[in-house]
Amino acid sequence: MPAAVVRWCTDALGEPVLDVSPLVGGITGAIWRVRTPKRHVILRWLGPDHPHVTDAADWVQREALGCRLTEGTPVPSPTLLASDPDGAATGGWANLTTFLPGLVRLDRLGPPAVDALAALAVAVHAVEVAGTAERPRPFNDWVPRDVAVPAWASRPALWAEAIERCAAPAPATPFHFVHRDFHPGNVLWEGDAVTGLIDWAESAWGPSDLDVAHACANFAMLHAVDDALAFRAAYEDHGGRLDPDPDAWRYWVCLDAIAFLPEPMPIVSELVRRRPDLDHAGVHRRLEDVLEVALRG
Repeated sequence: MPAAVVRWCTDALGEPVLDVSPLVGGITGAIWRVRTPKRHVILRWLGPDHPHVTDAADWVQREALGCRLTEGTPVPSPTLLASDPDGAATGGWANLTTFLPGLVRLDRLGPPAVDALAALAVAVHAVEVAGTAERPRPFNDWVPRDVAVPAWASRPALWAEAIERCAAPAPATPFHFVHRDFHPGNVLWEGDAVTGLIDWAESAWGPSDLDVAHACANFAMLHAVDDALAFRAAYEDHGGRLDPDPDAWRYWVCLDAIAFLPEPMPIVSELVRRRPDLDHAGVHRRLEDVLEVALRG
């Protein structure tokens, strides 16, 4: 860790930094635990040599705004302690946030936990944005530049239809505040109680349908499509806002699914590290199950 980053952390926290250690998780490799004499905090820092440097400023700025917008709301998100959005102080791009208790759960969630997760999603989507000045940027779609039916597809017609649907204009689904990377790997738990929603680096202005679709895809890849459907039903039971047009739902599911192409395993690599029972064939099959349900009922 460069000395300039440590100095910035020291100045921001008002106490000396004892050590900075990397944390595993996610695909960015940019999360660190900072320890001081009184506490632990979380640092997101991306330097100029980071492989995702073109996204660095965007991630840091989105995370900072997401934390600010959710502060004081029912959403248990980290508190932003300091931000270096242009790299002037750290020679990169950085946020310091509070450390939240709890552990990630990648086991199969029972009804109480699914209910708690659905209530969390509804709370995120209910966050009010005062005006256009505080409005996050529109969501990133994550669709590969040269998207194509994957070679591993066992149901290639589904992927062809999904790609075709997403080449058309997006439906007029209402936009509001979304987490954009809402899935079990970004939620902290103590038993069946949610203690934190983390990784706000993609927070955006977009449709709740996209958050729900992303959670459904991850539920399916981790477990089964029935888990995805249970989450979606619980979200609606809690008053969650989804586009009533079935074709709009199909569009958002397809957009999310093709963002996992050409191969979902690198994207869910941290989930696989925690769940070594997940294999390529099973993940592929269950992601196709999501498309099957969305497009064929």
